[in-house]
Amino acid sequence: MNKTTELFIEAVSKYNPIAIYIPGSPDPDAIASAYVIKMILKKLNVDSDIYAEKRLSLPQNQAFIDKLKIPVYFGKDINIKKYQGYIVPDFQNNLIENVSDAIPCIAHIDHHGKSEHVVEAEFSLINKDAGSTSTLVALIMKYSNLDFTDDEKGSMATALTFGIQTDTDKYKSITAMDLEALIFLSEFTDSQILEGINSMPASPETLQYYNKAKENEVVYRDWAFYGLGYLNSKNRDSIAIIADMLLNNSGYNVVAVFAVIENHKRKETYLDVSLRSASSNVDLNRVIKKITPDGGGRRYKGAYQVKLNYLQNAPDRDMLWKVVEAATIETLQKSRDTLYITGIEKIYGNVKSKVLSYFNKGKKEF
Repeated sequence: MNKTTELFIEAVSKYNPIAIYIPGSPDPDAIASAYVIKMILKKLNVDSDIYAEKRLSLPQNQAFIDKLKIPVYFGKDINIKKYQGYIVPDFQNNLIENVSDAIPCIAHIDHHGKSEHVVEAEFSLINKDAGSTSTLVALIMKYSNLDFTDDEKGSMATALTFGIQTDTDKYKSITAMDLEALIFLSEFTDSQILEGINSMPASPETLQYYNKAKENEVVYRDWAFYGLGYLNSKNRDSIAIIADMLLNNSGYNVVAVFAVIENHKRKETYLDVSLRSASSNVDLNRVIKKITPDGGGRRYKGAYQVKLNYLQNAPDRDMLWKVVEAATIETLQKSRDTLYITGIEKIYGNVKSKVLSYFNKGKKEF
């Protein structure tokens, strides 16, 4: 057992039961990480439940949960009195409204980098050298020395492999840590289940939104923006899928797909934006963090949300969309220009330092 795993087990073993909370989009990386953490806790005789704030809207993700029988409660309604603490996987911010002020954060595990909006966690594992949070959890599993059955290993490994696969763009941006995790998981992963999940086609709704996105294309230099209008929350994941499709087919350096998401049942309205980049030199996390703390990014991918509940009763929906669309495009255009100006200034600074260093060195020699 390595030190990191030892510290994790030491922290979680002090609490029972535990809530495992997914604040952002419940994508495969977050779901897989939460699931395997739950399985590890079970071996430690610690009860736990998985909660995801937002519901699934992507059929592939629903199939992922169904095939591996992953238990997830959807929604923000948690009986806080039931739990002694909570764990946040795969999200930069571990500060959870109505949770953090009631129970302690036991563990925070993420690969996106540190956020300013965090609370102290008894165990914190934030490592940008990993391409996914599933990678970090896989290595905890590897070094835990816990006695899992063959069925448990198969289910856990398949979930984590899918999490790594999706967050590294099908191994496009794989790191040394990811490779170590995948070598360990490969012995137990069910390739048939993975193949079945990966072969699922895009839904008809997603394809319709894709056509709408292309019709609404706005190009600004080497970036392109695509507004979809209003989407029901059940179709929210279409935004990310369309962003992937457009990046592959458009030829632009960065694409951004956005929509106003409406959840009538929970009376929520918010702007949801997914960004994709073809260049590893574009720091999407930096771009997003300058816009809002409610989002983040990694190499090639990023997303953010802006709450619009106050505008739910706007009398003219068409006008509201035009305002949101114009503001989003203007914000992203300025972000693009700021990003490149900053990059030029950095290059200039490096050149200036080298020149000054050269002349200072020359003075010393003479």
